[in-house]
Amino acid sequence: METTRSAQRWWLLSARGVIYVLIGVFMFVFSASYSAQSASIIGVLAAVAGILGFIFAFTNERADRNNIWGIMHGVADIAFGIAMFVYSNGTIKGFVDVLGFWAMIYAFLQSVQAMYVFMSARGATVTNYPAKYIHFANVLVSGGLAFTILMRPRGFEDSLGMVGIFPIILGALIVALSWQLKAQAERY
Repeated sequence: METTRSAQRWWLLSARGVIYVLIGVFMFVFSASYSAQSASIIGVLAAVAGILGFIFAFTNERADRNNIWGIMHGVADIAFGIAMFVYSNGTIKGFVDVLGFWAMIYAFLQSVQAMYVFMSARGATVTNYPAKYIHFANVLVSGGLAFTILMRPRGFEDSLGMVGIFPIILGALIVALSWQLKAQAERY
């Protein structure tokens, strides 16, 4: 019975990662022709990703007492989804503003979470803890997204065309993290 619950938990986290990949794909598709429908699609996907992250954090509470970061990521994603409806108004400027703010929040949460993972891994008996490297990669990618969308180093149009790659990478990292955490939980 416990194995079934464990499989469901990791499935939720992996599904969140897959939704991030879908968000990135839609960002590529809509980068040149953003509209209110684009905002709706991306907003719904972000809210679903947040709900999945939120549920995962609560169902994983027994295994991980420090689940506040999962809860906060879920809340941030849900807020991002709602903000896409409320503030983007179907305009590219609204999309950039909402995405930039979400990217900063995500990068901040991921940085603090990675700090705690690194601190806890130092005292662990396991010398090779790959999840800490996935957290580090998450920090780099989310910081890259925030920088690219807010600073637009390649100009407004070129930067918008490439922002979709960041959620795709973040999604892949979330899926990899869920597999790593599941394997680690099964080992111990």
